[in-house]
Amino acid sequence: MTSLEPAQRQQKPGHHLVLLLIPLGFALLGLLIRYLAYVQTVDGASMAGFVSGMCRWDCGWYVRIAEQGYDPFPVPSMVNAGNWAFFPLFPMLVGALRILTGLPTMVVATATSLVLTIAAVRVAWPLLGKDMRAYMLFSAFLLAGPFSIYFTTFYSEAAFMLLTACVFAALLRGNYLLAGIFAALVSGSRIVGVFVVLAIVLQAWLDHRERGGKLIDFVPAVLQRPDVLVAIFIAPLGLFAYMAYLHWQIGDALAFSHVQRAWGRATGNPLGYLWNGLTSFRGDSWMPSVAQQLSVAWLVGMAMVVVMAVRRQFAAALFCLICLGLPLFAGLASMLRFVVGLAPVSVTAMSLLARRPWLAYVGLAVIVVGGYFGAVGWLTGVLTLV
Repeated sequence: MTSLEPAQRQQKPGHHLVLLLIPLGFALLGLLIRYLAYVQTVDGASMAGFVSGMCRWDCGWYVRIAEQGYDPFPVPSMVNAGNWAFFPLFPMLVGALRILTGLPTMVVATATSLVLTIAAVRVAWPLLGKDMRAYMLFSAFLLAGPFSIYFTTFYSEAAFMLLTACVFAALLRGNYLLAGIFAALVSGSRIVGVFVVLAIVLQAWLDHRERGGKLIDFVPAVLQRPDVLVAIFIAPLGLFAYMAYLHWQIGDALAFSHVQRAWGRATGNPLGYLWNGLTSFRGDSWMPSVAQQLSVAWLVGMAMVVVMAVRRQFAAALFCLICLGLPLFAGLASMLRFVVGLAPVSVTAMSLLARRPWLAYVGLAVIVVGGYFGAVGWLTGVLTLV
């Protein structure tokens, strides 16, 4: 027995049917809320056009990948950007299901996103400390809340949320091999996903230290654990596979990074971007500017990272720190989506709201009401949500 062997963690029997019905109920409620927002906002709205009507912003890029695949180089339309920035796992899944079912792309994508998000909520049950109030809040937040559109249309958030939750749930159980398998899928779903391997290594070190291990014998202990070794080596495979494809397709394995220039995402001083965002006051209104809202979203995400560290959830804190820190080098664009889409951040926020019953009920009401206004903002082009 080595010092890295997983500890036995007792699991309380779960109420499986209840745990399924709660997110399912919020999924239906969320659909109703977003449909009402769609009817009230879009001229000529119809039930048939609802699903495609919610496809805005980057959603169109994902639809194109699912239907036509990745662009060659040069791009046939000669625009200044290809679709290589969007990682392949989720659009490949939707594309395959579209071919199998013969259904429209957005119908398949919406249904798949809902299923994956419901699964993410269920997987997060142990991460939420098996707290029913936190579980209900998390369900409502992802499926009916102000940012639920990210998890219920054709965006990669649903897959990224589920797979990230699976990684940390597997680490919680000490199952490194399973964590590595899910990590490989995470690295194929988003550019920052590959860094989850660092969380696996850190958790291995923490488990090693918990059993009295020392730094000098960490590597020998890992070498005696094939499951940990395999997990570490397979975790980046999703990214490597995509890089190999891009090299074959257009001759640039790093096209997903290089194409960012087309969106004006120049690398710069992250603290400068943050300060400029916080001080970007609007001259015509007392309302916070888009840049200020995105800056606050980043600060909230970092506050949740601090809470994770205080709770000694160091692996999750490290992963979220990297996922929030690296995009800031390229500016604040899409920062709200990056914060909301991190499973440990959302899990931590909902667990904090659940600590007091009255706060949980108020939070639940705000989340559900916010679901309507979030959908309206999405449909009317509120840039903070992009």
